[in-house]
Amino acid sequence: MIKKTLIGLSLISALGCNSEIGAGLDGPDAGAPPVSDPPQVCDEAVTITFEQRTAVPDILLVVDKSGSMGDPLVNGNVTSKWDVMRSAVANIVSNKGDKVNFGLMLFPWTNNCNDGQVRVTPGLNNVGPILQEMNSVGPGGSTPTHQSIKRARDYYDGQPVNPDGRIVLLATDGYPYCSTVNQSVTAIQELAQRNIQTYVLGFGFGSADINGLTQMAVAGTTGQVYSADSPDQLSFTLDSILGEVTTPSCNFELQETAEDDADINISVNGVELVRDDPNGWSFDSTTNTVTLLGASCEAVKAGGADGIAVDLGCEGAIVD
Repeated sequence: MIKKTLIGLSLISALGCNSEIGAGLDGPDAGAPPVSDPPQVCDEAVTITFEQRTAVPDILLVVDKSGSMGDPLVNGNVTSKWDVMRSAVANIVSNKGDKVNFGLMLFPWTNNCNDGQVRVTPGLNNVGPILQEMNSVGPGGSTPTHQSIKRARDYYDGQPVNPDGRIVLLATDGYPYCSTVNQSVTAIQELAQRNIQTYVLGFGFGSADINGLTQMAVAGTTGQVYSADSPDQLSFTLDSILGEVTTPSCNFELQETAEDDADINISVNGVELVRDDPNGWSFDSTTNTVTLLGASCEAVKAGGADGIAVDLGCEGAIVD
């Protein structure tokens, strides 16, 4: 878990509020009609900071090492697609590896139509193990895409679910050779049923038809193929994908504890949110954490929720 303090929290507490005014009076006012309870007024504001948890997703890089990856990326250029991919992967894992749990599958493993294998399990700061694996092998074999996607599914099935996201990034320079596009689409749909997104990166396709990759991307819920035909495009594309998956978290750990969490009110940009509403917020008393939901969460991710306020004093709206 990576945490950082991003914004201040306005916390208003009902310290000193007394609803028993007029009770138990002596003297000339004794026997006077009881004074009705006034509304509670929370008049002591304390500004504190809180920590916004940064999402740390799992990303399994499923990288094609078929024989065609040994071809030059550009005609007349001696640099192979494999060398360009290896360099780009090393850069992105080096630059983002403290914010993302990167893992690596290479396919085929080792040649022909053999399923891919997870060579490095997702974790932080994995550039060394990932580069070691990519340096230890070279291009060879065919393109068992759907078999390798199923292997990725099996891997995630055997691991605890990461609430910050589970992602497959499929990087390939060709269509499935040991299977069909439809089989690959079905395998990716099975990932989506597990709430695992699949990003599809077509590398070195040039002007070739990418309709099959588009079908895979739609199945993976990302909706588009990411294409790259040069080292710069590949680096830019990987950066773009990482920018999409490393969004701010909607979890906020409060630095003070409410005596009764029913008295917590949350507002974003002056609009009070409803507790346990699909677009409101929820509270985990065990971790003292507020989680924004639905549209409120999306507002934070978009950077539009600069003013998050919490008051502890008067019971807020709760969905029954």
